[in-house]
Amino acid sequence: MYGDFLPSADESTSFLLATEEDLLELQDQELAAAMREQQRRALEFWEKNWHSAVPLKVKRLAREPERFMWAMSMAQSRCINKQIRIGALVQDANMLVPYADMLNHSFQPNCFFHWRFKDRMLEVMINAGQQIRKGDEMTVNYMNGEMNNFFMQRYGFSSPVNPWDVIQFSGTARIHLDSFLSVFNISGLPEDYYHNSKLSFVKDSFVDGAVIAAARTIPTWSDGDIPPIPSMERKAVKELQEECQQMLAEFSTTAAEDQQMLESMPEARRTLEAAIKYAVFVKKLIACGASCI
Repeated sequence: MYGDFLPSADESTSFLLATEEDLLELQDQELAAAMREQQRRALEFWEKNWHSAVPLKVKRLAREPERFMWAMSMAQSRCINKQIRIGALVQDANMLVPYADMLNHSFQPNCFFHWRFKDRMLEVMINAGQQIRKGDEMTVNYMNGEMNNFFMQRYGFSSPVNPWDVIQFSGTARIHLDSFLSVFNISGLPEDYYHNSKLSFVKDSFVDGAVIAAARTIPTWSDGDIPPIPSMERKAVKELQEECQQMLAEFSTTAAEDQQMLESMPEARRTLEAAIKYAVFVKKLIACGASCI
């Protein structure tokens, strides 16, 4: 049965099930506050609707709040967002599709979901030009254009190569667009980001997702035919790098310390492990941004 394949509360990475210790390890106050609010609302819903007067056949589905929170975490983390057409109406829908929801996420997936309007059926289809051999993993892109903090809220995981993540620069420093393009040859699509330095972790010149994210978020300016002035460019680069270093200094631990913590806890709770990894990826992205600059 489908339910036999669902993770238990201990195996789930959903932050609806996270402890306060897990939330603190995120080292992200806004994300932690958002998850506390989701937990509060879910518990409040259970208390309001699972009272002593509800029919037994409903109440026995979640006699304890812990069971209800687990069920909520399964629904939240296993649903997919899809635009579907019913008649003349096109609407966004959250769909729970048993077994298809077990496909893992990738920013370079080999499959995608397709809504077949005539039969009102969701199909898993292979991307054009892709070949899946026996033993290969089938992957889909859960959600395009979202930062890691959203993936954490919805699914309980983050990615070190998310091309849509953002570094929140708050200063006024900017580098000239021509200087930016001298490092990143951008054709307009994430797949076409290349560079002329050794920023990538792969052997060829393709920029991985973290570098794409860092490049996309670097503040730039351009005003007609005004060329970059080297002294101003050096000053802007120094200010942006210093801001990156200041961001890193505000964390209570370094990425290396977080990694050591992970390695020292092989049996850590899944939510704790996910929280520490999220903090590592945030710090590595900021460090990557300083390198790109």
